[in-house]
Amino acid sequence: MSRKIKTLIITLGVLVLLGGAYYGSTTWKKKKDTPPPRTYEPSPRLGNLDSSKLVKIEIPGIKLEKKGDTWELVSLDDGAPPAGIELDQSQIRSLTYSLASIYIDRVVDEDPADLSIYGLDKPSSRAIIADSEGKTVEYIRGDMTPSRSEYYFTEAGDPKVYIISSYTAEYMNFNLDKIRVKPSFPTIDLMDLKEMRLELVNGTRIELSSKPESTPPYLASLFTAYLLTSPYRLTRGVDSEALSKILEPLQYLSMADFIDDNPSSLAPYGLDKPTRFFLRTEDDQIELLIGDRLNDKRYVKLPNSPGVFTLSGLDGLVDVRPFGLLDKFALLVNIDSVDNLTVTGGERFLNADFEGKGDEGVYFLNGKKADTKSFKTWYQAVIGLLSDAEIPAGTITPAMNPTGTGTPATGEITIEYKLNTSPGLRASITLVPYNRDFYALRQEGTMEFLISRNQVRKIWETADSMIFE
Repeated sequence: MSRKIKTLIITLGVLVLLGGAYYGSTTWKKKKDTPPPRTYEPSPRLGNLDSSKLVKIEIPGIKLEKKGDTWELVSLDDGAPPAGIELDQSQIRSLTYSLASIYIDRVVDEDPADLSIYGLDKPSSRAIIADSEGKTVEYIRGDMTPSRSEYYFTEAGDPKVYIISSYTAEYMNFNLDKIRVKPSFPTIDLMDLKEMRLELVNGTRIELSSKPESTPPYLASLFTAYLLTSPYRLTRGVDSEALSKILEPLQYLSMADFIDDNPSSLAPYGLDKPTRFFLRTEDDQIELLIGDRLNDKRYVKLPNSPGVFTLSGLDGLVDVRPFGLLDKFALLVNIDSVDNLTVTGGERFLNADFEGKGDEGVYFLNGKKADTKSFKTWYQAVIGLLSDAEIPAGTITPAMNPTGTGTPATGEITIEYKLNTSPGLRASITLVPYNRDFYALRQEGTMEFLISRNQVRKIWETADSMIFE
């Protein structure tokens, strides 16, 4: 082996030894400088009670005690609580979990000389809790910290001042509304409405029900799912849009505030003479007594409970009037259901015959074949008569009463349909002069509504403009 090769081998060996020494020293230094692994230290806590063993919770104005498995309200505002208050046990269990052990964020003062710095000389809240083994803890909450996200806090007998989160501190600030069972209301599906009753303060009773499959001819073609059975003598259709407007706010009813558990008088709330409301759907029902307004809410109570609370969304019910819910069509009949239509009285006699249905329909007026489009314009004027108002009580005039001789009163107009839906079936209305502006609508033996003369006049105006083939 040459000297050159030997020298190269020796040099490589020295390099390997130096590299190993450097790696070893570096690894040793890293291990020396690496801090030992941190051990888990649980957040410090106050109280340290077992929530399942708590038997008393007391804050200013409220004292709760656990009797058996049930928490009860034993004192309210330093006196006996009103009868009938039911507590939400799940809410109280949540309180016990939070109050048994209070997690603190940090210690702010080991031994304060002046508690007023932290608002602990006149604390904003106190809570006393006790367990079944006789251990009692009193928490004291002071002012908010400058960050407004924490509170100064201490435990009676412990000189230290701590800081806790505002979220934790709020558990000491519960009130009766937080822990009581609140009236609950089902979610109302208006498509499932079966029945509604509304008794207004003025004595008016509004009743409606879902429209049955079989109805009298004068109701058969109405575009509504409901019928108004009171207060009018004749059952009428309901304006579905108007009904939805007052009922939609009730779909998700939720109590706003509890006002009084056992009031000595209902008069201050307007509940001595309430609006009474009842609604039934396929699966649920709601029944309320509704009183005076309080801001944007109304005082309310349940029929079989003394407590008074508030709900929003009820103004539409209280302010509704029967005529506002009424489907205003005097007699709406589908054109495909008619064989013959006559208009007797008024400017002249009109007689319309109907052959075929739909696109194949052919129509005649006073024996002449009419243009389909112009005939339907006339037909719309006949069936489109709308009630404009209720007849005021006590204003029936002689002209509005049958003569008793079979002779119609002067100026009466009768519109009669011969229907093809059943042999011999007819439907009709009579318009009786009321005054210079209105006719009274006589239908199925009743007269309750007025129709303007301007509407009626269009029957002949559209007939005069009819095009014939």
